[in-house]
Amino acid sequence: MDQQVISNFKKLFTKHLFKRCFEVTENTNLTLREFWKNHYNIVICLKLIDIAWQGVTKSTLNSAWRKLWPDVVLKQEGFEEFKPIEEEIVSIGRSMVLEVDEADVADLIEK
Repeated sequence: MDQQVISNFKKLFTKHLFKRCFEVTENTNLTLREFWKNHYNIVICLKLIDIAWQGVTKSTLNSAWRKLWPDVVLKQEGFEEFKPIEEEIVSIGRSMVLEVDEADVADLIEK
């Protein structure tokens, strides 16, 4: 049940982490290494966790709960259209001049 939710959450967290790295390094003269060392801490991490959790959709949660407790799950009509999160992560990574592809992102998410 929770595998789908956790996987979605990990993808969203990674996307927002990459965005944060890009924003900080793009708007300053910091290197990625300096960002990790001096500008990424537990407070930033918790904020990113919050943002990522807010991004987990009702349909994802409903889909996960449907197997356990189908009586309380809302009936879903249609599907939400969205750009796959992996593509967004790859795009942000490439914006930071990182050599990254969807397989790399999938590897990162699985760990």
